[in-house]
Amino acid sequence: MNNRIFPAAATESHIAARMAPFQRTALMTALAIAVFTLALMPIASVKWPSVASFLPVYQATTVVSYATVAYLIYGYFRQTRLHALLYLWGGCVYTSAVLLIQFFSFPSAFVNDVRLVGGTQTPSWLWFFWHLGSTGMLFGYAWSEWRVRGRLAPDPIAAFRTCAILTAGALALSVLAVTLFHDRLPVVDVAGDFSRITSSGYAPLIQVIIVLALFMLWRATRFATPMSAWLGVAIVAMAFDNAITMAGGARLTAGWYVGRINALVSGLVMLVLYLKEVNRVYLRAASMADELALANQRLEGEHARMLSLFEQAPGFMAVLTGHEYRVQIANAAFQRLVGDRAVIGLPIGEALPELAEQGYLDLIEGVRLQGRAYVGAGLKLSLRRDEHAALEDLYIDVLFQPNGGLHGEAGSIFIQGNDVSEQWQARQEVNRQQKYLEQLVRERTQKLEDTQTALLHAQKLEAIGKLTGGVAHDFNNVLHIINGNIDLIKMCTPGNEKVSLRCESARTAIRRGAKLSSQLLAFARKQPLQPDAVNLPDVFNAIDLLLKRAVGEKIEVSFVACLGVWNVLVDPQQLENVILNLCLNASDAMPSGGALAIRVDNVCRDDIEFVRLAFTDTGHGMSAEVKARAFEPFFSTKGVGKGTGLGLSMAYGFVKQSGGHIDIDSDVGKGTTIDILLPRTDKRAPEKTAAPSLAIRGGTETVLAVDDEQDILDNVAAMLRDLGYRVLTAGSADAALEVMESQERIDVLFTDVIMPGSVSATSLAERTRRRHPNIRVLFTSGYTENAVIHNGRLDEGINLLSKPYGRVELAGAMRAVLATPSYAGEVGVT
Repeated sequence: MNNRIFPAAATESHIAARMAPFQRTALMTALAIAVFTLALMPIASVKWPSVASFLPVYQATTVVSYATVAYLIYGYFRQTRLHALLYLWGGCVYTSAVLLIQFFSFPSAFVNDVRLVGGTQTPSWLWFFWHLGSTGMLFGYAWSEWRVRGRLAPDPIAAFRTCAILTAGALALSVLAVTLFHDRLPVVDVAGDFSRITSSGYAPLIQVIIVLALFMLWRATRFATPMSAWLGVAIVAMAFDNAITMAGGARLTAGWYVGRINALVSGLVMLVLYLKEVNRVYLRAASMADELALANQRLEGEHARMLSLFEQAPGFMAVLTGHEYRVQIANAAFQRLVGDRAVIGLPIGEALPELAEQGYLDLIEGVRLQGRAYVGAGLKLSLRRDEHAALEDLYIDVLFQPNGGLHGEAGSIFIQGNDVSEQWQARQEVNRQQKYLEQLVRERTQKLEDTQTALLHAQKLEAIGKLTGGVAHDFNNVLHIINGNIDLIKMCTPGNEKVSLRCESARTAIRRGAKLSSQLLAFARKQPLQPDAVNLPDVFNAIDLLLKRAVGEKIEVSFVACLGVWNVLVDPQQLENVILNLCLNASDAMPSGGALAIRVDNVCRDDIEFVRLAFTDTGHGMSAEVKARAFEPFFSTKGVGKGTGLGLSMAYGFVKQSGGHIDIDSDVGKGTTIDILLPRTDKRAPEKTAAPSLAIRGGTETVLAVDDEQDILDNVAAMLRDLGYRVLTAGSADAALEVMESQERIDVLFTDVIMPGSVSATSLAERTRRRHPNIRVLFTSGYTENAVIHNGRLDEGINLLSKPYGRVELAGAMRAVLATPSYAGEVGVT
């Protein structure tokens, strides 16, 4: 409500609240000067008593004030380079000089009734000139700040020199005007009355300049700084000095005294202002010095920290300076890179001369000239770790960063990088391993293809083996029937030579057929092997003459065995057959003669110990197509009637059935090598004993003969009865069980292995043993599959008589099985 009643007071209070303390103080000072002057304005023309010391004190104080201000402004300008200060400096120098000359122009100022300078008009015109100078300087300062506030002098020395010359010129013109040209000046002072200076318009001109200066200073600065605010006070004091002086009109009036006081106040305001400003600058400088000290301390700490980081950086760093690229600083990583070589302070080309040949110096020069950074990755760098060491190849990632110098200086090159030799070597190793893996993949792919081919080949051989096994089974049964009937024919026609010859011829054909069947079973790996420990050198010693006769005189046979040949676990008889067949094949490959080398040594494959049996001939060799089919049965490169093609297939089946490996290495025109690997055994080879002669013996025991082939069964029954045995027959295992239940005593169960029906031959044997504990069992078969042979070997405790067999073999096998204790199991007979 008070604001609405007294709006003017509220506005003043609001303005005062927005003012800074220095603004309020300056405003109050200006108001005090105005109030004091205006209060004395009515009595301005009243004469006051003459004070003898007033004028000297006033003049001296004013001169000293303006001179001191000029000195302070000069220092302030040197510090800030503010262009507007030159107007104040020039005005203060001009005013102090004019006031000093005016002091000398007053009569009796120094000497009674003597005027040292000028004439009667000189003091008044010098008053005009010093007011014009002090007013002009304030006008010039305000005008400069109004145009461009805070403008700096681009060349402070030149600007100050120009200002000094202009000030000196203005001062000289003013002094000349009031001295030499005194008589030509208008009369403005008549016996102390200087009212004419007002009426002539010279004093009002000064007043107009003062008002304009105050207005421009307000427009330019809004009195926002202490300096502008107190300059405004000085202008106000000068304005009221001029106003009351014009109102007084003569010396020793109230207006004259008050005007002098206002002029002195204006000068003192300027002095105090700049003393205060100097003090502010000093305090600011002191504060800045403290801040600078703290900043320098922080900078030193930061510098030390940066140097520590620079030194401890994992990558190498260095700074090159000047046109010679001297190494100014380098961290520990850079020193480790170059080894025990001094580099600090030396040109890089002198410290590391080997860089020149590698193009690094040209690269650095190009970076400096172009002013662009260079980044290199995986660059090869050859360095000596000391001056006498050999060059060592390194690989680096590096950055060359240019830093241009001032005023045409060369500047510096910052180097930062990392030694990536290990990574580069690792990448090389990765590439090498990648290539190796690619090669390995190709090799493994080829091996896989070879394995698939081998698998297909093995599957093909397996299929052929199953086929040949089945054929051998039926073929053996047929041969057995023929062989049995031949024996019966001979029994029925004793003493008939013609019949006997025909029977022997038929028996020879049967033996050939049985051999062929045996080879087929060998290839199919279905033959009943009876393996034993065998020493290969002993085998070759036993059949040496046989082999040499078999291959002929044109073939040179050599046998070499390493010391300490291990024993192998194979069927001895089948092994001899394999050796003989392979030697005959080698002989066939050398029709014009040659050499056959047989070597036996110990080898280890896939951590398994084998004995290698190698046959190497100098024959015509095999093509790739022939070698791929070499193990197939009935495959032969010989002419018609010159071979069965079962030699290698029988060897292949025997070796595989014995747990070994067989390989062929052959090229056309370069001969053939067949390697056989047989598994090692720790058993000792049995000593050889002469085979006992087999005499035909019969008996009176009861024999239960079982076979699904009726012709075979009738033939066997006839031969057994002829040998004196009591014979019971059965066409199947089921029928045999019925016979077994009806009989009190049966001594031998003689049964075929492969028979149709729900009861197998082995089950029949087990059930017969439970009914007749003392019974012996003798099996017979031309093809056993896996009934009594497992892993290529005859099951332990099994007696087997292979088909076809004759009367002599049947008699011997029967007596052998009957001679075996019933609780001890049976001894195999083949």
